[in-house]
Amino acid sequence: MDRALAVVEGLKPGTWQSVEVLAMLAIEAWGRPEAARLYASAVQASQTLASGSWESARALAWLARAGRELGLAAEEPR
Repeated sequence: MDRALAVVEGLKPGTWQSVEVLAMLAIEAWGRPEAARLYASAVQASQTLASGSWESARALAWLARAGRELGLAAEEPR
């Protein structure tokens, strides 16, 4: 987990793949201080991307799951 967190620290979210990975990492980081930050980064990145593909649907599903599992889902991302 620490290695995955170190990798994403050096990357800039901006694709549906990044949203998916950040959401998955947020779930895995449950109970750690990084969880909320990872989720927030995924939500922020998702708001700048156009949806309408299988990749976006998968990423948004992971994002919804992360929000639900972390108890952070406030607003549904677009």
